[in-house]
Amino acid sequence: MEHLTDFKINDFVISITEIEHIEKRSVGLIEDIVGERCVVFFIGKKQRIETHEENLTFLDVKKTGKPYNVKICNICHILKDENEFDINQTDAKGRKTTRPSCKICRIDIDGASLITEDAKKMNQAKPQNLFVCPICEKMSIVDVTANIVKDHDHQTGKGREWICDSCNTGLGRFKDDITLLQKAIAYIQKHSKND
Repeated sequence: MEHLTDFKINDFVISITEIEHIEKRSVGLIEDIVGERCVVFFIGKKQRIETHEENLTFLDVKKTGKPYNVKICNICHILKDENEFDINQTDAKGRKTTRPSCKICRIDIDGASLITEDAKKMNQAKPQNLFVCPICEKMSIVDVTANIVKDHDHQTGKGREWICDSCNTGLGRFKDDITLLQKAIAYIQKHSKND
């Protein structure tokens, strides 16, 4: 049966209404079209849903993010207004940039804050002058050649150790998830030149 919409397979779309358990403004990819019904893979939920075309609208993903006033969260994959993302840092041209994850998803990412009592203990034991990171073993002059940070368990809030900010960022990128870190190790081993 020939489809009746202007949608094409591999078009990005957003839901303009809640579809089953898929939130409004969720981003999906059209995988199949039969008449007026589309099979859409909704990225944030990692689920395929068949729905009527009237529940969808086309999304030009290249017209999201900077400099546009809407952005797709890299976790929930819902199209949101730019103000639903926290400011992250300033880019090389002095412009403020926003985090890739929306404020709601950041709550899960950031997890529990460092327990106040542990923070006080760690502050008292802050390394002075020279510091060797317990992960990468890079030696640095504290707060001169590298910033060091109080690392903590994001599920419990319990303090761990002082580490360099690079390793802290790395752990954060892997969400403190041992399985993800093991996958990263396996990936590096797979592509190692020492095979």
